[in-house]
Amino acid sequence: MITKKGIITAIVLVLMGMVVFAEKSVEIKGTVSSEKKQVKLFSVFKGALKEVTTFNVKDDGSFRFVFYPEYEGFYVLGLGKPMAPLYNHTFYFKGGDQLDLKLKDSSYELQGTLNSKENQIMSKWAEQCLKVREKSLERTQANMESTFVDFFPDLEALSVGSKDFIVKNKSGNPAFEKAFPLLVKWDLATYGLRCLFTGRVVHPSPEQYSPAINYINAENFTRNTYEPFLYPYGRGALQMIPVLESMKNKIRISQSIIGLENSMKFMLNDTLKGDQLLDYLSHQKDRSNFTEAVNKFGQYLITQTQKETSAKYEAKLNPFTPGDKAFDFSFPDVNDKVVKLSDLKGKVVVIDVWATWCGPCVQEIPHLEKLAEEFKAKDIAFVSITVDQEKDKPKWLKMIKDDHMTGIQLFGGVGNEFSKHYAIRTIPRFLVFDKQGKLVTGDAPRPSDRKLKMIIEEVLNKG
Repeated sequence: MITKKGIITAIVLVLMGMVVFAEKSVEIKGTVSSEKKQVKLFSVFKGALKEVTTFNVKDDGSFRFVFYPEYEGFYVLGLGKPMAPLYNHTFYFKGGDQLDLKLKDSSYELQGTLNSKENQIMSKWAEQCLKVREKSLERTQANMESTFVDFFPDLEALSVGSKDFIVKNKSGNPAFEKAFPLLVKWDLATYGLRCLFTGRVVHPSPEQYSPAINYINAENFTRNTYEPFLYPYGRGALQMIPVLESMKNKIRISQSIIGLENSMKFMLNDTLKGDQLLDYLSHQKDRSNFTEAVNKFGQYLITQTQKETSAKYEAKLNPFTPGDKAFDFSFPDVNDKVVKLSDLKGKVVVIDVWATWCGPCVQEIPHLEKLAEEFKAKDIAFVSITVDQEKDKPKWLKMIKDDHMTGIQLFGGVGNEFSKHYAIRTIPRFLVFDKQGKLVTGDAPRPSDRKLKMIIEEVLNKG
C-alpha cells in the first residue's frame, strides 16, 4: 500500500533528479589556430542562432568554458558571427558532455578521448562535408572559383553517401538518432541553396539542376515547423526555398505583395506562412502596403509571438499616410539649377532615392528608364535623388553622362532632409506623388515590378 508520505517522498526524489539533471554542465575546451581571439557559443531558437556567450582565447591559443545546456540537442560553436556559418560548427550537447577540439578558420579537429559519441559522429560528418561546405559558403577562395559544374557532382556524391553514413554511425542515443538524419538533410539543402544564391561566374538553368537540388522543394522542407526550427540555419533556408521553387517554375520573383503571394504557394505549413508574412512586413515602410498584406494573409499569424511581432512592426511604420502634403525638397540638378518638388505641381511625380554605389539601385535604372519612355507623353515627372557623399559628386555626374540617364537628376547628398522626413534608411526607395502634390505611396514597388506601372496609371486616371 502506498501511503501519502510515500507519494510525497517519491515526488521529492523525482524533483531532486530533475534538479541534478539540470545542473549537469558541459565543458568545452581546446585551442585556436587562428588570428581570431574570441570563441562564440550559440543555441538554436526556432531555426536561428541565439548567442549564449562569448569567451576570450588566451595568449597561448587555449580556451576553456563551462555552460549549462537549456536543452539536449544542437548548438553552434566557432569563431564567426551568427550569419557567418563558414567559421561556425554544429555540435550536439547534453548535460555531462565534454568537448575538446582544435578550432581552425573553417574546420576543426577533435582532441583527447572524452568527446561524446554524438560529437564524434558530428565531427566525421563535418569532415565529409568540408569540400562541399567550403565551395558553397560565401567569401572563400573556393567559392570564387567554384561553379555549379564542379559543385553539383560533389554535392551529389555527398548526398548519396549520406544515407550509408547515417546507417553506419550510431551513438546509442535515441534522441540523437532521430535528430541527426534531419541535420544531414538540411545541411545538404543549405549547401545547395547557398551555392545557387551566392555570386558565381555562371549559374545553372533549372534544366541543369542535379537530383540533390531538385529534392529541395516545398513538399520535402516546408510541411512542418519541427525540422527547420531544429536546424541551426533553418530560417535562412526557408527564405531561399520559395525563391528556388519560383525559379524552377519560371515564376517572376518580386518584392511586392504579388511576390509574397507567389512565395506563399511554396510554404505548405501555416505557421511557416505566417513567418513568411512577417518577413515581408518587416521590410514595409508604407502603411497601405502593410495593411494590404495583413488583410490578405493575416490568418496565418497563428501564434501569439507572431501576432506580437506583427504589432511591433506596425508600430514602427513611418508616420506619413497617403494624402499627406508632400515634403517640398530643394536640390541642385546636374547644372546646379535648384529644383523643388513644388515646381512639378500638376504632374504625377515618381521619385527614386538611390546612390551610385548601390548595386540594387543601379539594377533598377534600366527598368526606370523603360517606364519613363512608356509614359513620356503623359503629365509625369521621373525624379532621381542621389544620396551619394559630396566627394562622389563627380562620379555621379560621370555616371549620368556615360549611361545617358534621363529624367530629372538631383543631388540630395547624405542625410538630406527629404530622406529624413520619409525615414529612408535603405535604398533604392521609390515614392509616388499625385498632381496636387500629395503622397500616394512612400514605399512604392520597384520599377522592375509591374505593380508600379499600375499605380502610376491609376493616379494618372484620377487626374
